[in-house]
Amino acid sequence: MSSKRLESMKYLSNPPRNLRRALMLASFCLFFTTTGLAAPPLEPLILGVHPYLSYPEIQARFRPLAHLLANRLKRPVEVRVGSSYAEHVDHIGKDDIDIAYLGPAPYVKLVERYGKKPLLARLERKGKAVLDGHIVVRHDSPVRRLEDLHNRSFGLGDPDSTMSSVIPLTVLEQAGVNLNNASRLHRFRGHTNIALAVLSGRIEAGAVKSEVYERYARQGLRSIRRLPKVPEHLFVARTDMPDSLLEAIRSLLRSLHTTPRGRSILRSLHRDATSLGPLSDRDYDSLRLLLDK
Repeated sequence: MSSKRLESMKYLSNPPRNLRRALMLASFCLFFTTTGLAAPPLEPLILGVHPYLSYPEIQARFRPLAHLLANRLKRPVEVRVGSSYAEHVDHIGKDDIDIAYLGPAPYVKLVERYGKKPLLARLERKGKAVLDGHIVVRHDSPVRRLEDLHNRSFGLGDPDSTMSSVIPLTVLEQAGVNLNNASRLHRFRGHTNIALAVLSGRIEAGAVKSEVYERYARQGLRSIRRLPKVPEHLFVARTDMPDSLLEAIRSLLRSLHTTPRGRSILRSLHRDATSLGPLSDRDYDSLRLLLDK
C-alpha cells in the first residue's frame, strides 16, 4: 500500500479537532432533521442592568425590551439585575452578561479595569445623550449653598453610581465640603430612596439624578446645585459575541425609535427617551477628565 494512501487512512481515522467538531455538528443536525425532532432551545441571552432603581421597577422597565429582542432574535432573553454596581461591572468585565446596560461612571471604570467592550447604543433623552442630576434638600431647609452642607447629614447611592455618588462627591470636594464624617454620611439603594429620605427628614440633603428630582420636586424637594452634565447610560455586549448577533442587536436597539412599538419600549426605559443612538468610547473622555481633577 502506498504511503499517501496510508496517510489518507490515518487522516480519516483521526481527523483534526475542527473537522471532528464540524462532523459532530453535521451529524447532530442530521439526527434532529431526519427524526423530526425539534432542535434543543438556545441558551437565554442575559440582559444585565445595574440596580439604580428597585428590582421590580427595573424589571418592569426592561422586560418590554427583552421581549422584543427575544422575538426578533428567536431566542430567550432574561433581565438580570445586579446586586451592586461593582458586581455588575465585574460580570460585564468577565463576559458573564451578553447585553449590559450601565451608567457612565461604571463604564469608565469597566474600561479601565477590563478594557473596551463592543458598544451597542447610548440612551438619548429629548434628543440629547447627556445625564445630569441635583444636590437636593427639603423645601423648608435652611441650606441654600453647598457650603451650608458642612456637618449636615447627606445621602448617597451606590459608590459607583454616577449621579448619586461619583459626581456629587467630586463637586462637593471641589467646593471644600468635607463629608468624611461617617455618622453623617448615609448610603441608600437607588435614587428614589435618597429622595424619600430627604423628604421624610431622615437626612438633610442628598444627590439624585434629574429624573428622580423632577418626580419629587412637587412634593417638596428643592435643588441647591445642578450637577455637571456627563454622557448618558449605554448598552455594551460581551467581548466574544458573534459578529452577526452583535450587529443584529445593535441594529434593533438603534432602530427602536422608528416604530410605534419601539417608541413605547423607549418610554418604558425612560419617560423622556427618544432613541438609542450611536456612540464611541471617546464620548466619555470628558467624564474621565472630570473624575481626574
